[in-house]
Amino acid sequence: MIQSKVIATIFAVAVFASSGCGPSGPDMGHVFGTVTYEGKPLPTGTVSFVPETEGQPMAFAQIQADGTYEAATKSFGKGVPVGNHRVMITAMKDGGSGEGGSLIQLIPTRYGGDRMSGLKAEVQEGENQIDFQLEK
Repeated sequence: MIQSKVIATIFAVAVFASSGCGPSGPDMGHVFGTVTYEGKPLPTGTVSFVPETEGQPMAFAQIQADGTYEAATKSFGKGVPVGNHRVMITAMKDGGSGEGGSLIQLIPTRYGGDRMSGLKAEVQEGENQIDFQLEK
């Protein structure tokens, strides 16, 4: 419950901070893959693609229980704008204790910042399988 509120807030802020590219939108690539942490599929979280080209929209993906994801933009649907992106990944779980409980980070916090994570993605038109292998 708390995790979904945090993810929704991150998503809303990112959407308002990014802008579209005209009525038809930017050239897009279909981006999907798997996120692992220490060799095991990451069972939850969010992958965010921050474009290095100004004016391009951000893209996001929910990580599924098997570690897979498929990215989309709020404005243009499935896909990620073609070009270079910095990537950030967040993954938390509820620490218990009900409504006021704390969140537990499942991966190091550095992955949660697009400039700190060291993760990058080059998206091309067509299919793009981009896997992320995260370590401590």
